[in-house]
Amino acid sequence: MKSIATNIPCDNNVQDKSAKWTLTKKLRNVYLRWSALPWVLVMLCSFASQFWLGFHYNSNDTTNIYLQVARGCSYTLLLALCLLWLPVMRHGLAALWRSRWTAWLPLEQAKNIHRWLGHLLLVAALIHGGGYLLYFNTLEIPFIEAVVGSEPDLVRSMKTTMYEFVSEDESIDEVSKWINNGMPKDDYHEIIKPIMKEDCSKCHSASSTMTYAIPTLPLSYYSEVSSLGNEGIYSRQFRINICGIVMLLLLISLWFTSLGFMRQRHHHIFQHVHKLGYLMVILALFHIPRYHWLVVPAIILTIEYFLSHYIRLYRGQLASLHFISNNILRLEIQRPDGFDIKAGHYLQLRIPALKRYEWHDFSLTGIREDKDIIVLKIKAMGDWTDKLMLLLETKESANLVVDIRGPFASPAARVTKEEQWLMIAGGIGITPFLGLLHTMLFHSSAIKKFHLVWVLRDNKLLTWLEPFLTSPIFNRVTLHLYLTRDNNSQDLPNWLTVNQNNERIRLLHERPDWESLFTDIAEELQQPHCFVCGPSLMTKAVSLHCRKKGWAVSIERF
Repeated sequence: MKSIATNIPCDNNVQDKSAKWTLTKKLRNVYLRWSALPWVLVMLCSFASQFWLGFHYNSNDTTNIYLQVARGCSYTLLLALCLLWLPVMRHGLAALWRSRWTAWLPLEQAKNIHRWLGHLLLVAALIHGGGYLLYFNTLEIPFIEAVVGSEPDLVRSMKTTMYEFVSEDESIDEVSKWINNGMPKDDYHEIIKPIMKEDCSKCHSASSTMTYAIPTLPLSYYSEVSSLGNEGIYSRQFRINICGIVMLLLLISLWFTSLGFMRQRHHHIFQHVHKLGYLMVILALFHIPRYHWLVVPAIILTIEYFLSHYIRLYRGQLASLHFISNNILRLEIQRPDGFDIKAGHYLQLRIPALKRYEWHDFSLTGIREDKDIIVLKIKAMGDWTDKLMLLLETKESANLVVDIRGPFASPAARVTKEEQWLMIAGGIGITPFLGLLHTMLFHSSAIKKFHLVWVLRDNKLLTWLEPFLTSPIFNRVTLHLYLTRDNNSQDLPNWLTVNQNNERIRLLHERPDWESLFTDIAEELQQPHCFVCGPSLMTKAVSLHCRKKGWAVSIERF
């Protein structure tokens, strides 16, 4: 049999551009899959270098492995404290989600990064504190006296960290005698000032080249030297050690209440205890001798705090709560002036009537014809939402007063920036995608072809899609509806019964076979970006199969 060659004309430029776009897309998807890895490596290298800087320390004969490890961990703690706050600053993250740098930053891993930094902070703090306690136990002075600073700061320093720079023990004796005599000025100029100039000021001055010198402590004047003559509760040593112990206790409390089971069962305790983080920042300023490390993070934290508590906080908003089904509620809130409803965004909600001063995140369901109303879909699945459900009792609706803040961008905010979309929702997880569909109603030019997969148990929720039937959206979307509960087909909404033969609406009474489903979708979408919102087991399964296909995945987590 002879083969027949057929010459088909083509545009090489179009093919080249298409090939370049495909290659770029694949490279970006590969990066998105491993986006956190380069940042993790940078952080690990930074922490390792910081530890080495602190560990490589040998000032005098009292220096031992305990002190070196403690100092190494202290340098690590400084860096961890600077980074810990950044991944949970909602306004900063929202700005990054809306920026063009979204695809190149590990924003979706922000909470995981914050969590692991918290674990690192606790481990480093325990080793840091334990190392110093062991070091104090090796000194000649009694352990308790070393901890509480019973010896004047200047004498203790001259005996320990400054010892290698002090040529004679007689100098220490002279300084100790001067402090015991009440630190008279005449003796300072005659005896102490020459000692400070010869043995101390050569280090503690702006021109010093000593590695461990503190230029801000020149020790050139009477007031500077006498300030280090305090002992006991007025000493610098007491302040540093006690603040460190209190910080460690606070950190243990923060870490314990942040564990998964505590957040799920006692979310209000988790939020209240987390506010102690602000106290930790204040204590850190008293504990850390050189706190220039914390200046920039403190400024960013102050701005974030100001925005959250004074700029984008709306108190006392009128709202109405409505019953939808067994465990689904609808909350309608009067939109305050200045609150913009944006696709792929969420807000934080607080309800004073529940007697719990805690915030919860909820996706916005998008702009509606009545633009003065914010609509939230809430599923009762915890103690807070159960209490909210009880507000209805036997009523179908109830009026409330609520506090809200936001809006904040989430991973779904970047959907419209992608060329091909695959949106996968589980139950109430359809909420962020409803917001996108509502936005498309008013911006039909932005509509592209996409697939929407919805796995749900309650047929009543299908009515949420009904407003889009007459919209151009339904000409561009392929719906994959999976009803996991054995429901009677008569319970289906009328619009679905009428459109069951529509090839773009696929209804199945089973759980999805992700491998088969994604294989079918791949015939139409080459490199879609997957956006997932739903139960953790579903998101894990979807992420696994998407990555097998080489598709980028963004997970909505609340």
